[in-house]
Amino acid sequence: MIELSDTSPIDRAKVTEVLGRVRFAAIEDPDDPAFDEAWDLLAEGFLAQGELEPRDALASFLRERILDYGSGLDGSYHLVGAWAGDALVGVRDCYVDIDHREGVCIVGLAHAYVVPAWRRSGVAAVLRSIPLALARQQLAARVGRPLPTLVVAEMEPVDPADPNTVIRLLAYGRSGFSVLDPERFRYSQADFSEEPPVGHTALPLLGVVRPLEPDAAGTVPEHVAAAFPRLFYVCHRRFVPGARVDPSEAHVRTHLERGGTPVRLLPLPTSLDELERLAPLVRGAVLPLYPPGLRGPHPAWSDPREELARVRTVFSRP
Repeated sequence: MIELSDTSPIDRAKVTEVLGRVRFAAIEDPDDPAFDEAWDLLAEGFLAQGELEPRDALASFLRERILDYGSGLDGSYHLVGAWAGDALVGVRDCYVDIDHREGVCIVGLAHAYVVPAWRRSGVAAVLRSIPLALARQQLAARVGRPLPTLVVAEMEPVDPADPNTVIRLLAYGRSGFSVLDPERFRYSQADFSEEPPVGHTALPLLGVVRPLEPDAAGTVPEHVAAAFPRLFYVCHRRFVPGARVDPSEAHVRTHLERGGTPVRLLPLPTSLDELERLAPLVRGAVLPLYPPGLRGPHPAWSDPREELARVRTVFSRP
């Protein structure tokens, strides 16, 4: 289910070790008890923040197999579990979406959750790599040839009060991911809560990406980057009222579409010695790029330099 060549050289030794201890398998039947167990684990990490689709929605995606979005867009939903013996210790869900008109594949890394006892064990690194193999399988089955493919994840801007926002970006940096320049790629996700808090409609998120075939210039073609929000928003509209999605889509398109100009990739840190790379990704640098309704439920921020200094203090070496 995984190719070691898809993993970062930094992670490879840890991945090799964990593959001998943990079983990774797709959950394909929503009536399987494993589906409920996996959803419950994802809910533990994401439901309270309004970042998880309803259980019935994800079950229906598995039943449909191919999600026909219309206008030459389709996708497939995948749910993968990690078991140590009989215990579910990690879950990843993702979408392999294809824009047939543009000839682009977007692999959306929706959620990943690893139980605390198995964090930093290599389980998360495997769950970040498995979708690459899923993309190849789906392209072979649905298109019959490779396409420009972007593996994407939505991540919160760096919050000095939440060390996990730094830890996650460090982990993705170690796995070969970068960030679409937020000055250009102003993405936000509609709040999935049944009744979102009054005064906001979306969560501002970074576009953390890994091209399957990176270019030497460190950029992503505009039409490939644009396929990311287009496919995500089509999927969101399947279970969220369109009026909640429209403001996010209008905002990202306004700043992204520049006549075909490539979008710059910003490197992520791979170690604590590279925290300076987080400077354009802290809340104080990112949230002002959004109008008030798209800044999330907690829209306060500080001076970006102060926020980066606080991050350095939290992660300073003893």
